[in-house]
Amino acid sequence: MSNGPGGGWAAEEMARADLGDKRLKDRLISICDRFSESPESPINQACEDWAETKAAYRFFNNQDVEPDAILEAHRRKTAERIKPHKTVLAIQDTSYFIYTPHTETKGLGTISRKKGKNVENILSKGLVMHTCLGVTTDGLPLGLLDQKVFARKLRTAERRRLDKSNLTPIEEKESFRWLESLEKTKAITGGTRVVTVCDREADMYGLFELSHRLQSPLLVRAKVDRPINKKSRYAEKDAVKLWNFMNDSPVSGTLTMEIPKRKATAHAKERNARTAILTVKFGAFF
Repeated sequence: MSNGPGGGWAAEEMARADLGDKRLKDRLISICDRFSESPESPINQACEDWAETKAAYRFFNNQDVEPDAILEAHRRKTAERIKPHKTVLAIQDTSYFIYTPHTETKGLGTISRKKGKNVENILSKGLVMHTCLGVTTDGLPLGLLDQKVFARKLRTAERRRLDKSNLTPIEEKESFRWLESLEKTKAITGGTRVVTVCDREADMYGLFELSHRLQSPLLVRAKVDRPINKKSRYAEKDAVKLWNFMNDSPVSGTLTMEIPKRKATAHAKERNARTAILTVKFGAFF
């Protein structure tokens, strides 16, 4: 139950939130309490009555309320929860919110998605949210370490070509969000050993270089079959590639997983149930 703006978890979590007005801070705490009681509900159902619903919408529409001020208060509480742990995972991932049917909504970006092998690109309107979540090694969420919400601009064919050719500075690319999140995570977590975990989109040299410079461990799902154990910065004949290196590495263990059946959809084929065996290998290289 909510304890009002004077007490409860929200009051403690947002104690350092500086919105420039105590009334705005009290409203923020009340909204957090309400939404936590009904996280699956829309705003009008989560609020107690119509007056509270209108107050919530006024808060969200208030140009004096900076999202970063709210996030910063929560980030600092997350950092405090991290301190007692020897090792913590910082899991980065990107989510896409599609609002194409909301034709009157302003400030949305163009999101390009490709669904299925034989389906053309789908252009949708929405927002991109990149999040870094702090989690213990036992899987207990500790809170957000970073979050960035932005409207994506549709790149021209020429801009895509420049990005792929590495002629565009990493700071000007959308993928820079992975590096930004790592830097912010390192800055707020201090001496705690934090291992950043990312998917294959983060398999890029710039992130590895930053991780090495900050002395901040990084775990990334490999995407590029790059040369390893190189003796020179220049191209080498018969260079060892990552995929071959791992294929030749000894098996350290296996994990059996049951894959359920999936019905056919507009963007995916039907999938039969099957048993998959995951092979675990590891090795060191530079």
